[in-house]
Amino acid sequence: MVPTIVYLEKKPFVLRMKKRRNSSVCARLVLAGVANTVVGVTLAMAQVCPATPVTSVAGAATPKDVCIPAGFTGLTIEYFDDYSWKAFMAMIWPSVYGGRGVADAERTHTGSGPRVFETFKPLWEIFHRDGSPPTSSDYREYEVPLQNACQARAGFGDMVLGSDAGFHDIGQSGDGGLLGPLVAQNGTYVRYLTSYNEIAFRHIESNRWYLRKALPVVPVPRPLTPLVQFPDGSIVVKSAWMETEGLTEAQRKRIYVRMATVKDVGTGKCKKVAVGLIGIHIVQKTPSRPQWIWSSFEQVDLVPPAEPDGPGKYLLNDGSGAPMPRANPRALIPLAKTPAEPFNVERAANAPIHPQTVETNAKYRKLVAGSVWQNYQLVVTQWPLAPGDQSIPVKANQAGDIFQTFPGEGATSAYSNLTLETFHQARPAQGCMNCHNRARLGADFLWSVLMHAYPEQVGLPAAAVTGETQRPSKKK
Repeated sequence: MVPTIVYLEKKPFVLRMKKRRNSSVCARLVLAGVANTVVGVTLAMAQVCPATPVTSVAGAATPKDVCIPAGFTGLTIEYFDDYSWKAFMAMIWPSVYGGRGVADAERTHTGSGPRVFETFKPLWEIFHRDGSPPTSSDYREYEVPLQNACQARAGFGDMVLGSDAGFHDIGQSGDGGLLGPLVAQNGTYVRYLTSYNEIAFRHIESNRWYLRKALPVVPVPRPLTPLVQFPDGSIVVKSAWMETEGLTEAQRKRIYVRMATVKDVGTGKCKKVAVGLIGIHIVQKTPSRPQWIWSSFEQVDLVPPAEPDGPGKYLLNDGSGAPMPRANPRALIPLAKTPAEPFNVERAANAPIHPQTVETNAKYRKLVAGSVWQNYQLVVTQWPLAPGDQSIPVKANQAGDIFQTFPGEGATSAYSNLTLETFHQARPAQGCMNCHNRARLGADFLWSVLMHAYPEQVGLPAAAVTGETQRPSKKK
């Protein structure tokens, strides 16, 4: 067998392998782990990229970067959306047993078991209520003592939807704080989980950024380049889940469903329930886009219009035609007991999914037809724009505000995920990148670091307490 040269921290070494008829789990784990920590030596500008992206779900590897043909000066949405779908497939790929964040290359997306993103380290394993460091130096091991709200023991692939404070998994994020909750049509609260891959986690751990005192203070005048910078290959995933109780069989079979431990709002007790994935953000730091690439997906049965083969009911809309409230009618504090009264969610008529994204969705959904993943769609990819040749890497000192990103100011296509940014559809400034741009200099766009580093500073603005999100004041 020919030796394989890989690059780790930009230093080449030779990985010598013997031919074996059947690779062991350990060998697969080691090789996949090396592949996941390899630093790309070839930037996007040096890649040989096809004029039209090759639509494929054949591999489990996370794309290292977007692939844009050299000299391309037009709108690159086709290339970024293709990247997003490949990243999505890598995240929902079955994981090697015992290998956190390691895809099992010997299986396909239809395989069973925990998905790659489900094995990443969640917030509660990194940011502890007492400021103590993550207790395991081995990324594959799990936290002991337990730091989640349920004090639940979590082994490989187990999911706990509950931060220590007990409401972080229910409040929607909004500009560095938590806003009112989202109630699904079955009267349950949508719950959220933020988690980090090994590259991102180890960077936090080695710099002690789980402590607020270890984070740099942004000076005045403000610098152009972030003081905190994560390495290329860092991935952060935020997922949205709803309990499946009360759903019809036709609805359940179209959602990716798994078991999770949650804290019951009414009793305060923890329980294991079936939850379904209804939304997911995938954010990756790449060599050509140091501002990260932001990919956002939804399950397709959330709101009207109905899918041709849909279940006849929606997860976030009752189908009555009643309009979506202008502002969130539910408060985070005090949080109403479940079942809570749901409200209708709609996609804003002036911010539909971009036609090119719809076309890319159709291609990939056809490729995964026959699996539950055909019922998911890309809503938007956000990325930093560059003047001229789009294949040339963007400089790290460029901001990620709406004036320098797609879809940006004056957007006429979707920039909000209905499950994660429900009431931000009329506010381009609250799109992923522009919102996170406010955390760019101090935490490399990651609000989760700024909010959860000890001592924790999770913002609970008046809007979250009163349910007055986006409602204009009546005071003169």
